[in-house]
Amino acid sequence: MIIWLASYPRSGNTFFRILINKLYGLKTYSIYDDPLFSQIGATSAVGHESLPAPVEELYTDPDICFVKTHDFPCDNSAAVYIVRDGRDVLVSYARYILSFNREKTLTNRLKRIIGITNFRRTLRNLITETQNFGGWSNNVLAWTVNRADGITIVLRYEDLVANPILKVQETLGALNLRIEPISKRLPSFKELHKKWPQFFRKGKAGAWKEEMPEDLHRLFWRYHSRTMRLFGYSDSAGDEY
Repeated sequence: MIIWLASYPRSGNTFFRILINKLYGLKTYSIYDDPLFSQIGATSAVGHESLPAPVEELYTDPDICFVKTHDFPCDNSAAVYIVRDGRDVLVSYARYILSFNREKTLTNRLKRIIGITNFRRTLRNLITETQNFGGWSNNVLAWTVNRADGITIVLRYEDLVANPILKVQETLGALNLRIEPISKRLPSFKELHKKWPQFFRKGKAGAWKEEMPEDLHRLFWRYHSRTMRLFGYSDSAGDEY
């Protein structure tokens, strides 16, 4: 059987996969196969494995298969959906996109100038578009509010970071999974960042305040205020979560 590990990109899906791997020894899969993990040497830490069979065959597999997706729901399988402050998500996603598409032949000065321009343009596009996994709000709402069939356990990234062991335990319990932990030792975000800085950038709540320009913050709020308020995120620059 499949349990979807769903999220919009850069919302903490990989962090959750690391946690259930380290705490419970659970291996996970991805509909995209995530070749980047192999390229950067993070496969073992994430607990990522290639899909053992086509997704259609996993529905009838007696074993539980945790499968990562950023797509909209397509069936009634149980799901864990990780939601994160959309401002942190889109800032992180813009940086992630640019980090793997930066011209290597430019001088450092030109990189800084062009990088700022590209970042603003990329961030604006992510705020307003609906082509990339439906856009942030549409993706969140599709899994958490508009899903007609299937159980979805909603987990806020900020809560997961604040108390990872408890939140993972609660999530597995909500799925009626009784699995004994194999460890209580977790890697810190600092350790993850040191090993894979392009993939694990900051990981903290409110990091958007350092990088999202005020005009784009106002634009973001015009597009995503309903979803933000639904999950308790403030429109101020404070820490009201």
